[in-house]
Amino acid sequence: MTGNVTSKTQLYFVGGGIASLAGAVFAIRDGNIPGENIHIFETSHVAGGSLDARITPAKKIIIRGARKYNVKVFNCTWDLLSAVPSLDNPKKTMKDEFFEFNRTHKKNAKSRLIDKNRNKVDMSSWGLSLIDISQMGLLVFIPEKMIENRRIDSWFAPSFFKTNFWYVFASMFGFETWSDLVECKRYFRRFMHDFHQMVKGTAEVTTRYNQYDSTILPITEWLKEKGVDFRYECKVVDLDFKPSVNEYTVERIHYVRHGEEKEIPVKDNDFVFVTNGSMTADSRHGSMTSAPPLEKGELDGSWVLWENIIKSAKKHLFSTDDKKMINPTDFGNPYVFTDLIEKTMWVTFSVASIDKTFIELFEKATENKPGQADLVTFKDSSWLLSIHVPFNPHFAHQPHNMTVWGGYGLISFKEGDFVKKKMIECNGEEILTEICHQFGFIKELPHIIKTSNCVPSLMPYECAQFMPRKKSDRPRVIPKGSTNLAFMGQFTESGECVYLVESSVRCAQMAVYSLLGLNKKVPPVYTGAYNPLVWFRVLPTIFK
Repeated sequence: MTGNVTSKTQLYFVGGGIASLAGAVFAIRDGNIPGENIHIFETSHVAGGSLDARITPAKKIIIRGARKYNVKVFNCTWDLLSAVPSLDNPKKTMKDEFFEFNRTHKKNAKSRLIDKNRNKVDMSSWGLSLIDISQMGLLVFIPEKMIENRRIDSWFAPSFFKTNFWYVFASMFGFETWSDLVECKRYFRRFMHDFHQMVKGTAEVTTRYNQYDSTILPITEWLKEKGVDFRYECKVVDLDFKPSVNEYTVERIHYVRHGEEKEIPVKDNDFVFVTNGSMTADSRHGSMTSAPPLEKGELDGSWVLWENIIKSAKKHLFSTDDKKMINPTDFGNPYVFTDLIEKTMWVTFSVASIDKTFIELFEKATENKPGQADLVTFKDSSWLLSIHVPFNPHFAHQPHNMTVWGGYGLISFKEGDFVKKKMIECNGEEILTEICHQFGFIKELPHIIKTSNCVPSLMPYECAQFMPRKKSDRPRVIPKGSTNLAFMGQFTESGECVYLVESSVRCAQMAVYSLLGLNKKVPPVYTGAYNPLVWFRVLPTIFK
């Protein structure tokens, strides 16, 4: 044990997503914390958060998103996966399994963009003008504090958003024209080393199965073997702080489980780790015949908890000579991310097919075999539709006659080109209809609908992390004056790009190492911006 950590130290992780799971792993491996001293509170009945995937008893597939991994960028993630054994072969780590799979299952997209005439777009040129290129270069190096709280379209000319580069970049990472300019800058810096590979998809690596089976399940099983206490269907609603002028010290956790209000005293040498906010909070699912409802009530609790923590911090502070030594605004501003749902909501869809008709037609139209392309995007689609056909089987225990694929619409509040409804208003059959018309699979459409089960998912806050904001709108991992509280997740300021698994894992590693006083360093955030070899590859690509 190190620092203020003792054999009785308890760690409380609020939220059961990848940040908390990673934090628990680092606490056990690097902090020598006994598993039974670690407690994870999760509102649902299963861990994983946004890294979910499941087959329902009715053979429906529900996957709210497909997360991407990059070899050079994901240093904290590789460290995490190297600590946990594979479920299939305990002699190998999850990292070993991950890289072995990608050595034998390589990306090689033949098609990336399709136009309104159903033609594969010539990707020999990014279509960037000299002005676009100069603005991109300036953005890479301009200090973040000079461009806070600005939209991407305040920086680039309208023509930039019609280039092949933008369609690939935006669909790959989920950017809108109104997204945060600082985040765009961070993504340029983090991923520019692979710009030359973005079209073929060789810049990214993927898990063997879906993100739950390949990432969450092995970690969860390992933590359970170590004795970690998982408390499911348990909603943390507030924290109490000790009265203070210059410190934040959590002294009590309030939570609700099965309708019963409970509390846990946080003792000296205990620590609390909170995932504040959630991209997939209040997600709702539809069916082949019904559209998913839009939930605005913040019912799952992650956003309300963040708001309540700020209120509690204010309540437990007192002043000396009317000057506060610390300020609850150090805990950020959740309303920046939640008040414009029409800008942050997103529709994804998951399809289970018991027939290979769609996949065979997809291969013929795009020349992409399953798993070879991250996405195929209809660049002129009013929904800006993207289709993802992964390697199958996509589940460890997938029925042999089932094929899984899916996708999303980046713009969900416009009418479709063929289905004259907003995407957020469409059921699974209508989404399949729009997709098949975009491809030209019109004759086969009735058969595809008959043999497919498409589940749309509507997430009010899926793009909330990309809303324009000031740096102070997200709390630091360890807020100023905190003695036992850390924040983690996509709405925490760690210096990393948000919307990445790496961001959540990095926050967790920073939080555990700092609060536990471990003499260990978190891997640095990768950027190729100062590497001449990176520019040697980038310049010929963007000038094409």
